[in-house]
Amino acid sequence: MDTIKFKVDGYLEGGFPVEEEDIETITELDYYEDLIKFIENGNEKEASNLVNQNLEAEFIIENISPFEDEGFECVGVKNLSAAFPYVEETEGGTKIPVFKYISASFILKGPKEIIKDWMDKEGDKYKFNIELFQEWMDENGGDGLQDGCGYSFGGACYDLNGFGSNACSIDCESIEKAFN
Repeated sequence: MDTIKFKVDGYLEGGFPVEEEDIETITELDYYEDLIKFIENGNEKEASNLVNQNLEAEFIIENISPFEDEGFECVGVKNLSAAFPYVEETEGGTKIPVFKYISASFILKGPKEIIKDWMDKEGDKYKFNIELFQEWMDENGGDGLQDGCGYSFGGACYDLNGFGSNACSIDCESIEKAFN
């Protein structure tokens, strides 16, 4: 079966370590105290360097049932970064590093025959059609791409906790280039 690779771009705005064990994981990091000091003292460059060295992301195919059902895979992560770190205190007074914005690009691989259903043919070229993609997603499970994006810092998962946004979209240029 023919497969193609394409890029999806995800971001988490206002993410927080939601689970108690994630908060505990952060406070036990060797560099926890240094990171909190860097952020509180306004040393954003040092804080960002430390954060970006310990930041991870993954695209969890199992969270997107249509992708899992059709054999899609995540084959890489690029452009992972966190920006604008700040400190927030938990109800118990524990200082936690949070980031206004975490982003990553995920390289996915999927069956060309399925992806063709998301494309419009214009002359001899195919163009990605977001409406066709969304219809396909709705008909096959209704999951959103953002459900696949997972971010962690120092082994602690970050997710939405109240306000913020978690989004993900297909990079039109990458899918069109790969398809054509």
